[in-house]
Amino acid sequence: MKPLSATMRAGSNVANAKVLRHAVLLALAACGEKAAPPPPVSTATAVVSPPAAEEASDAEPPAAVLPPAAFQAHPAQVYTGPLAKPDLAGGGAAVKLYRTRLRQAAARGVTFGGQYAVMISGCGTECILGFVIDAKTGHVMPLPASGEDYRQLQLAFRPDSRWMRAIWMGGNESGAETCVLRDFVLDKGTFRPVKDEVLPGACPELGVETGEAMGPR
Repeated sequence: MKPLSATMRAGSNVANAKVLRHAVLLALAACGEKAAPPPPVSTATAVVSPPAAEEASDAEPPAAVLPPAAFQAHPAQVYTGPLAKPDLAGGGAAVKLYRTRLRQAAARGVTFGGQYAVMISGCGTECILGFVIDAKTGHVMPLPASGEDYRQLQLAFRPDSRWMRAIWMGGNESGAETCVLRDFVLDKGTFRPVKDEVLPGACPELGVETGEAMGPR
């Protein structure tokens, strides 16, 4: 049996060891708190959407909306007899200049107004020149819309109708593109305008035998 003093000293040493261990743990905990790095500072930046881009000034304008065609309102009986040759002597200088094309058009037969052949030819940049030839008499007369004043001219016509549509590119004081529309009826050998409009937007692709828009040009 150990002496009492030895036992007391052993107990004191154990207690001191516990106190020392506790102090070490507290010190380590304190050091851990000091060493902990600060929370990261957010580096995210707000994303600002750019303003909507303005429409480019050179963007294609919307296509003009054409009124309905009127072929059926002006029917014509198609001539099927012998085809006369173009009367070149009765025309001016332009008729003589296009004599070969006029003869070719007349030989192909009726393409407009029941008894007329239409001849169309280029005459420069964005320019179309044309005539109609009477299949019975050979008489030649100019189209009602033709030449340099009718930029990007397009025509719609049919053999079984006296109605013809012409559209071409125009403009206004603001510089905006417009489409000029003019409808004609051939009445007793003379073209008579029956509709004249200036439509906002670019001229669409015109169907030759429908007189209707076929989509953007």
